[in-house]
Amino acid sequence: MQMTSKTRSPQAVPPTLDQTLQQAIAHHKAGQLPDAERLYRAILQVQPNHPDANHNLGVLAAQVGQHIAGIPYLKSALAINPAQGQYSLSYAEALLATGQAIEALSVMEAAMQRGLDTAAAHALRAKAETATRSEFFLTKSPKAGKAAIKKRTSKKDVRPTSKGAASALSLSQTEVNQLVALFKAGRHAELENRTRLLLERYPNSGFVWKVLGVSLGMQGKDALPALRQASKLLPDDAEAHNNLGNAMQYLGQLDNAIASFRRALEIEPDYAEAHYNLGNALKDLGQFDGAAASYRRALEIRSDYAEAHNNMGNALRDLGQLNEAVASCRRALEIIPDCAEAHNNLGNTLQDLGQFDDAIDSYRQALAITPNYAEAHNNLGNALKSLGQLDEASTSYRRALKIKPDYADAHRNLSVMKRYKPDDPQFAQMLALIASPTLSDQDKIQIGFALGKAYEDIGDADTSFRYLQEGNRLRKKQLGYDIDADKRLFAFIKSTFAVACLPVLEHAQSPAQLTQRPVFIVGMPRSGTTLVEQILASHSQVYGAGELDVLARIADCALRDIKQNHSGQLTVATLGSVRADYLAGLDTLDTRAPCVTDKMPLNFRWTGFILTAIPEARVVHVQRDPIATCWSIFKHYFSQKGNGYAYDLADLAEFYKLYVDLMAFWRQRFPGQIYDLNYETLTENQERETQALLKHCDLTWEDRCLEFHKTKRAVKTASSTQVREEMYRGSSEAWRKYKAHIQPMIAALKG
Repeated sequence: MQMTSKTRSPQAVPPTLDQTLQQAIAHHKAGQLPDAERLYRAILQVQPNHPDANHNLGVLAAQVGQHIAGIPYLKSALAINPAQGQYSLSYAEALLATGQAIEALSVMEAAMQRGLDTAAAHALRAKAETATRSEFFLTKSPKAGKAAIKKRTSKKDVRPTSKGAASALSLSQTEVNQLVALFKAGRHAELENRTRLLLERYPNSGFVWKVLGVSLGMQGKDALPALRQASKLLPDDAEAHNNLGNAMQYLGQLDNAIASFRRALEIEPDYAEAHYNLGNALKDLGQFDGAAASYRRALEIRSDYAEAHNNMGNALRDLGQLNEAVASCRRALEIIPDCAEAHNNLGNTLQDLGQFDDAIDSYRQALAITPNYAEAHNNLGNALKSLGQLDEASTSYRRALKIKPDYADAHRNLSVMKRYKPDDPQFAQMLALIASPTLSDQDKIQIGFALGKAYEDIGDADTSFRYLQEGNRLRKKQLGYDIDADKRLFAFIKSTFAVACLPVLEHAQSPAQLTQRPVFIVGMPRSGTTLVEQILASHSQVYGAGELDVLARIADCALRDIKQNHSGQLTVATLGSVRADYLAGLDTLDTRAPCVTDKMPLNFRWTGFILTAIPEARVVHVQRDPIATCWSIFKHYFSQKGNGYAYDLADLAEFYKLYVDLMAFWRQRFPGQIYDLNYETLTENQERETQALLKHCDLTWEDRCLEFHKTKRAVKTASSTQVREEMYRGSSEAWRKYKAHIQPMIAALKG
């Protein structure tokens, strides 16, 4: 929406009102909204039918998230001067924002009939038409911060031409038209009552069952039985199967939903909405390749399908194809420029790419469109936190919670930014949330970790541990982690690199081959890898790239290739691919620094690939007290799924021993090529250990490496707040407060 200046009106505007209007507009443009509102209202007290004052007051209300309050003013402005095109645009936008899509479409159609023919008008009409066709179920993306995704029906919706309507089942065209009229008017309770009466006369009308399902879903009632009956009576109606799939997906019956979407596509292969919905269901199952393929097919049918572009971006992001994901989000925004969800999703992807300033701009654009967008406030907090803007990050989390007090992810994010006192009001909020019988397991996990941190702050270790243990238990259940899978993986890695003679890449032996030399910082999470990277990244010749997932993806592919094609043998071709693909990944970074750090801790698993495929690289292995490391892991929530061992004390001990064994293997296999750095020693002898670290990385001494906490760079890990502080000792003793609770883990680590 945008405000309007003085327009031609049937009524003459006194000069004093005109001056007042210009003052109001000046305040409005300057962001002085209370002053602007006061002046607009003063004008309306004198002249209630002043069109611009009505319109601009409605726009102002929308800007502060009060869309419903603004609608009467926008409606009045349009009624006074229907020829002003901006009035139609603003009124339709407000209607869309309040879920009145049919009314918004009607407004735009009337405006375009009056001659409104602009790109903005066409885009808004398309958006209204899309929303009108939208299915009645809404579901959220599985990861915090992703946009709400609408599940859609076919473009036919409930129409008189739908299959099985005025058919041999004797439903008259008049009766069909009555149902459609009720649907368009949004009178869903009446629609339900009407269809139930019709079913007494036409119990085998699939069309009536389908409309009943729609009416029930619109009211938040159980629509599944009606939609199931509709698909049974209309076995060749693609729309009926698509609607049934939406209902099943809403209830979490993903396999059944996928079957229904596939049945719809058997009947109507070019049914774009069914391809889109199938993509959503596959994405919910974590089948991102399949999801991307479904979105791609939907876009082949409808290239302007903004929602499909948007969700394609989400799927590509999950696949690690970040540049392609950015392109998809941008395409969605070309079609619907004011789509807050697409701006938010674009911000998430830009943040993954390390383009934090651009990510912040995207979140702020999302919030300019939808000021009460809690997920965008939360995501903005995460970008800000990575940049060390901790006060601003806390403010963003608090804003998210003000809008959505039950936002578990924002509660957890805020919990790591503050120290609690017993009378902190957030305590009561979180305790009420976790006691709710309707709270999802995912939210219980988030609140459990947040309460664990809060009770630790006030010195109640027993209660802290209880909440941490429950959060960890639910997270392990959610991920379905099995330590035996990692045991098999580690055994296969060792067998692959245990051969007498490893293949050699002849062209990789000269340092001149690389314009950027990687330094891999490996070890267990929470062992000090972030601190070590921050020290190195403070050097003028080093770019700290953070936790890159490039090598993990490449190594996974390489191991599958070895298993399937080489009978367990590592080949020159495989090493060549690892090298080329990893260096290509570095080329996508926005830096030309001669040295780049990659601090993905679990890259310790791929040390063999590093030292054979990229022998010019340096490997820095960070070690910390085992108990301190494992306890720190246990009390932290990892948003990514690659740390499944972290959520059970027994698993943690077993995984830690696997890690120790594998690192011993690498040292034996590659003697002298791995630099071991002890975290506790570093904190006690900072300058000496920093000198040795720089020497291993072939870097000259720079004093700024001792003042790492002053270095301005993005840090995305759980340690992003700690590295903004000077180095301190004693952090490895924090576990002692919980000693009584973790005895089995301590015994296993020492055994």
